[in-house]
Amino acid sequence: MQCLTEDLATFAAAADAWLRREPVLHNVLLTLVADRLSGDVPLSGDERFVRVVDGATVGAAVHTPPRGPLLGAVSAAATRALAEHFVRAVPPLVEVHGPVPAVVGFAERYAQHADRIAVPGTAQRIFQLDAVRPPVGVPGRARPATAADRDLLIAWSAAYGAETMPDGPPVDAAGQIGARLPYGDLLWLWEQAGTPVSTAWLSRPVAGVVRISGVYTPPQWRGHGYASGCVAHVSQYALDAGAAACALYTDLANPTSNRIYQALGYRPLADAAQWRFAGP
Repeated sequence: MQCLTEDLATFAAAADAWLRREPVLHNVLLTLVADRLSGDVPLSGDERFVRVVDGATVGAAVHTPPRGPLLGAVSAAATRALAEHFVRAVPPLVEVHGPVPAVVGFAERYAQHADRIAVPGTAQRIFQLDAVRPPVGVPGRARPATAADRDLLIAWSAAYGAETMPDGPPVDAAGQIGARLPYGDLLWLWEQAGTPVSTAWLSRPVAGVVRISGVYTPPQWRGHGYASGCVAHVSQYALDAGAAACALYTDLANPTSNRIYQALGYRPLADAAQWRFAGP
């Protein structure tokens, strides 16, 4: 079993079939690759596209610094191979992301061989949906965001980051928002009496899956079901447009969001996690 670091085109062609075996579980990896192939997200030159090979492709990971590697749902043997491969990374990794248990095995193996300490970080749950149960009685309506909403969406993204990751660096989502706006139907707002009160984002469909992200309601508008209405609308929109399934990630530390999404028809698929690395 060996790990191959490949250019984007080679990795995309060689790893695609393996990634598509689990299209919901691997949606973020598939989207990372698709967005760079299309040019929506320019290559920085620092990315690592790593494929695990044992005769055929048996695993994959994408490293987009400054974030740590994102692992696929790899076997224990492939996990060990990836951890030992990334021991040679310069500078040393500060974190790793991926589905449990692969990310846990990677963190332990990497810490052991790189003389680092592995510390569990954010715990998440991956949900999928193929039929929406819309909420009843939510006032307002959804509409696609336009260029006139750009500054509002950037400000809301920064507020969300400050609220959920107060010790992290400031969130600048201008690039992500700018890449989505031209499509016309990837950024949505829920309006009440003409005032935007909540938002939800869609990814472009990859392997039949659309991911919902960027869900945010400012504090003064919470408690009215606006986020539920917005997520239900964009999920149904994606399914009506031909998606086979919708996916989203929740923070396991936030029981409210986990409960809300399940009420809309989202069901748990797997757990994911972030682990951090520190010096000994």
